[in-house]
Amino acid sequence: MTRSDLIIQKSSAPWSDWWKTSFQIASCFLVLPLMATATISGKSSAEKLLTLFVQPYFVLLMVVLWVGLVSLRRGQKGAGWLLIGLVALLWIASTSMVASAVVRYWESLVSTNIPTSDKPFDYVVVLGGGTGKTPDGRAQLNNAGDRVVYAAMLFLQGKTKNLITTGDSMAIRGSLSGSFEPGSDPSEQTRIIWHGLGIPDENIFEVAGQNTFSELASLRDHPEWWKDSRCGLITSAFHLPRAMKLAEQAGVKVEPLAADYRSSSGPLLVQNFFPQVGELEKLSMILKEWIAIRIRR
Repeated sequence: MTRSDLIIQKSSAPWSDWWKTSFQIASCFLVLPLMATATISGKSSAEKLLTLFVQPYFVLLMVVLWVGLVSLRRGQKGAGWLLIGLVALLWIASTSMVASAVVRYWESLVSTNIPTSDKPFDYVVVLGGGTGKTPDGRAQLNNAGDRVVYAAMLFLQGKTKNLITTGDSMAIRGSLSGSFEPGSDPSEQTRIIWHGLGIPDENIFEVAGQNTFSELASLRDHPEWWKDSRCGLITSAFHLPRAMKLAEQAGVKVEPLAADYRSSSGPLLVQNFFPQVGELEKLSMILKEWIAIRIRR
């Protein structure tokens, strides 16, 4: 081998590592899953999987995996295995199979009641967080809006006599004190939506509170709603374990009513084995609830 051949081989070797590794990753993590999905579930499912592949989170994992595998090829085992291990951990944690199982377990920690019209609640409390406001000032439902709708259904079906909505805006002082305008309070937004659905104002009550702890503290000051009456508490299913702990801590007697379930179910698909940042957000949500229970907030 001549000296020029050695120079060419030496200069091309680094690029060879990158190209070979990228081909292996594309084959294993892109082409084969797409072919399997198209064969098993059809074109529509393959298109959904392809959409997942172009998401920034998935692209980032592939880039980190690419660097990790190239590091192994070059003998940098410490850095290589560290990067590959990081990708594996994030991959597993952000699949719908894992995240949904964790959320489903958490949502099952509290046994909820099924209201009936023959023994209705006197009051049903709906914790704030299910509403927002459009740019033109109209009250609207957000991701947790099932809380508000479920409560309205109970009233309209005769399963509760009255509704209680909670929540007010965070107070900001100084130059930003004017940021919150009338109608920004979650309790007021909920009242507007309920009134629009035909629920009379005389059957709607409001209590203040900027978080679950303060909302239940405010509810404690109204024993006429829960002490000698049947009172239900509606919140998101994942939030219910903490809400019931705080209700017990506040000495408020309420019965749990779950809404806004976040765990998913359905047939097992190829994309259930692939990472999605939304699933990682679910785990973060459960972690936040677990920490809040531990610090009793």
